[in-house]
Amino acid sequence: MQTKYLPLYLLIGASSLLCSCSSDWLNLNPATALPESGTFNTLEDIQAALNGIYRQTSQHSYYGDNYWYYGDCRGVDVQARIMGKTRVVPYYTYNVQPTDNFNVVLPWNRPYLVIRQANNLIHRIESQYAGGKTTSEIDGIKAEALVLRGLALFNLTRMFGMPFTNDNGASLGVPIELNPTDKDHAPSRNTVAECYNQVINDFTTAIQLGIRKDKKDGYLNYWGVQALLSRVYLNKGDYQNAFKCASDVIENNGGLYQLYTKDNYPTIWGQDFQSESIFELYIETGEPSEWGGGTGGEGAPSVYENNTTDDGWNNLILTEDFLNLLNEDAEDIRHCLVEKSHVENNPKLPEAARSQMVFLTKFPGKNGDVKTNNICIIRLSEVYLNAAEAGLKVGGEARGKGLEYFRRLVSQRTSNAGQLIDDAHFSIERILKERRKELVGEGLIYFDFLRTKTPIERKGKWHLDLENYNASKILHTDKRVALPIPQPEIDVNPNIQQN
Repeated sequence: MQTKYLPLYLLIGASSLLCSCSSDWLNLNPATALPESGTFNTLEDIQAALNGIYRQTSQHSYYGDNYWYYGDCRGVDVQARIMGKTRVVPYYTYNVQPTDNFNVVLPWNRPYLVIRQANNLIHRIESQYAGGKTTSEIDGIKAEALVLRGLALFNLTRMFGMPFTNDNGASLGVPIELNPTDKDHAPSRNTVAECYNQVINDFTTAIQLGIRKDKKDGYLNYWGVQALLSRVYLNKGDYQNAFKCASDVIENNGGLYQLYTKDNYPTIWGQDFQSESIFELYIETGEPSEWGGGTGGEGAPSVYENNTTDDGWNNLILTEDFLNLLNEDAEDIRHCLVEKSHVENNPKLPEAARSQMVFLTKFPGKNGDVKTNNICIIRLSEVYLNAAEAGLKVGGEARGKGLEYFRRLVSQRTSNAGQLIDDAHFSIERILKERRKELVGEGLIYFDFLRTKTPIERKGKWHLDLENYNASKILHTDKRVALPIPQPEIDVNPNIQQN
């Protein structure tokens, strides 16, 4: 990220970066700054700097909104509720412009802010504690900063680059930034493969530093890193390592994380840090947290809100194609997570959808406030599905184990024995169906279609004007799969090549 451009947003335009936020946020002190003295005086100083990186990870234009719903509305199961000037429509119609502030410029800027803060913290630790003078606590903080940096790079690469599996990562990704930079820094884009390698290096270095194995709500640990690595390796097509990381989490976490059962599945949504939550960001407007202040939650999951307003947030509904998939099994417990509009014959829905179960209820909010939902970055169900897919690809003993994991998950979602497939019916297509049902609304399914080179075919009665945008069917090779690089970045950095 080139720093001639960053100060415009971080210093001059800080208020515009959060212009869509609740005013409660702007009065909070997130403790994101490093000490002005150039050194840390206490362990608390280092922890405060790390907390600031977590805080930025949860904010708007990153996991606070765009990076959450992007992976849903670009796929087949979730769609825009209305057309017009709403945030989700350019993503939904594959019509995103490089000058789009909300959908391109800020989603580029926010993760790079996370990377910049992580680099500053890592550099300060390495400078101040050179020669092996760190403690296990300081090493652990550095490890978490590395993972947050790697996660930001991974997400940027998937949003602004083409899928790794298209060409083994030979196409352009985003600039890799590993050090604090001066005002004249003007990087070029690295390849997707180079970006993936750096993400993996950050994650594995964090493990080597001895990142904690115990569970601390809201923070990363060893199991979170392994779970995220299973996601990264799977999207890279490195199935051996994806299976290794996923099965490690499943087999060895010591009971810290357990699958939701059919009995508790309907009751866990909207509650903090449930049994499947491996890495979850704490969201609460105005309420203090360990991160140095409440983190505004008006954003990501509230795009699924079931109300009657056009307030710019409740803009996603389920597609007919998804409801047809869910209805293939009347005994599937996940029927509990869909409902009709609270308004009879709601005129704010497409006419064909007004009597249908088009609202997703995974995000009911805390204390009745639908705008305060924690954001679970990765949970155990996904790890089971990652292990299943990777095991299928690896074959042999891993295939058998992958099938076992798959059946174990499905058995906790339905009483229909016909869904418990045997080896002959174990396939990518069946796994993808299960991923759609289990992970809907969690910002992942779009990337599953790209990774598996499955055409994204938008079918159903209430899709909106997709033909006009040539967006009814999207292939993994479609150039629109990668978002355009922000025009302001192109304007100030001659080394950045546009998609």
